[in-house]
Amino acid sequence: MAKTMPVPVETSSDSAYQWEFASQWSKAWKVIKWSGAALLTLAFLTVIGQGFLFYRLFDDVHPVLGYAFILLLAGLLLLLVGRPLASFLSMPVAAKPPHTPFDIENPDISLLSQRLKYDLKYLTMLKRNPLLVEDVASIEEGMVAGRALLARFAAADMTEAATIAADLEAFQKRHIEIHLKKLDAKVDKLIHAEAVGVGVATAFSMNGTVDAFVVLWRNANLIAKISQIYFGRPHLGGTLLILRDVAAIVVVSRALEDVTDMTGDVIGGLLGRMGGLIAGPVMDGAVNAMLTLKMGYLAKRRCRAFEGWSARQARSISAEALARVKKESGSVA
Repeated sequence: MAKTMPVPVETSSDSAYQWEFASQWSKAWKVIKWSGAALLTLAFLTVIGQGFLFYRLFDDVHPVLGYAFILLLAGLLLLLVGRPLASFLSMPVAAKPPHTPFDIENPDISLLSQRLKYDLKYLTMLKRNPLLVEDVASIEEGMVAGRALLARFAAADMTEAATIAADLEAFQKRHIEIHLKKLDAKVDKLIHAEAVGVGVATAFSMNGTVDAFVVLWRNANLIAKISQIYFGRPHLGGTLLILRDVAAIVVVSRALEDVTDMTGDVIGGLLGRMGGLIAGPVMDGAVNAMLTLKMGYLAKRRCRAFEGWSARQARSISAEALARVKKESGSVA
């Protein structure tokens, strides 16, 4: 009796590519989560470690002063940092925008429909925003227009794809972006004000620990207020990335003190002692302000949740944020 041999099953190149992409994304996501957790832990240890040094300083004077300082530090962390972070995390989670942007020159009707369905969800989120109460009637009008456009998508064929893509772009500008402009203006003003505040505070502060605490405090408040203006925060991944950005800025701010001190010493040798004393804090404040600007604009795009966040889009968003930092750094610094 002949032995039946197993027939090899050929896997398509597309499925192999999808499996490889999924595998690479899984690995990348693990790196993101662990790096975010590491930065958060490092920022926490930085603040606690520096606080412990002050505790020893007060404890050497009297143990009661040491315990009083610990209670004061814990209270300040809960009030100034924990409270805004809790407010940020309590915001409703925004719908996740599609990762694939449609190409208006070579449109795909299925992608156009996917995008329009998300736009309708987005209008529902805007309708719940307390800052847009006066625009509810206009938002509802946009939802009616969006449903009518979606019905056209269902009956359209590929010959009408270019026209429909143009209609979708016009729909977004007329019914969504007009409302976002109001919120964007508030957020941009907030980011600029916080960056100026951080820059001035850390320039006048002569201690790296105080700098780190100020940066942590103001950036925690910044992301909380941004999420309140857009009335939403990103999904879990985006939320972790925002918290990672805040932690990274705190760590950089603490390390920056040593760098600017050394730079001030070098400049002091060239311009005199007074020049060195001024240069270090000014550089410290300017860099902290620019880091706050960049973090604010990245948090804005994530909380705004209107554009997708693919790898390519993330690079363009980061580049756009950096361009805005360069544009505004003169007025901040």
